[in-house]
Amino acid sequence: MVLSRKIAQGLILALALGLTAMLVLGIWRGKTQQKEQVAQQGESTDAAMKLSDMEYTEMQEGRQLWTLKATEARYFQDEQKTELSAVHLTLYLEDGDQVLLESKKGILFAGTKNIELSDTVRATLPRGYTLSTEKAFYDHQVKAIHSDTLLHLKGPDIDLQGNQWRFQIPERQGTVEGQVQATVVLLPPNTQPSQ
Repeated sequence: MVLSRKIAQGLILALALGLTAMLVLGIWRGKTQQKEQVAQQGESTDAAMKLSDMEYTEMQEGRQLWTLKATEARYFQDEQKTELSAVHLTLYLEDGDQVLLESKKGILFAGTKNIELSDTVRATLPRGYTLSTEKAFYDHQVKAIHSDTLLHLKGPDIDLQGNQWRFQIPERQGTVEGQVQATVVLLPPNTQPSQ
């Protein structure tokens, strides 16, 4: 009887030690997995919201001001900004013409509705003009696009380079400054074909 009691106590002790070891192992694995998940989440994104194929149109008094499209948009609430990928910004002029800006990256600032475009910016302007640069900024309050990066403007009869540019949307007026180089080709006026 004494022997069976010692065996029973030994079995209970072994069982308790086994359960304790399993509990410690489970807690250790859980903490390790939790740390790995936190590290992965921190690396992937801090965005509050992520959208694919985003499109937003800004309206004022029933008229479209601009439309912003992106293949991906990640909203960061703390910074009140949305990071954009493969950006298309269409600005609508009062006479029906449009200015189209495209870039690989962009940022929409929620509070001001200003938009920063970067990484190979290309603008298509009315009357056959195109502009390429590395960075452009749309100022929503003054309705202007500007940049302090090197630009190349091409269009009918002109090929122009400069260090800074600005386009006032309501006035449809653009300026280029800083080491401006231009080539102007004056073509003879078109003659009317005979009928």
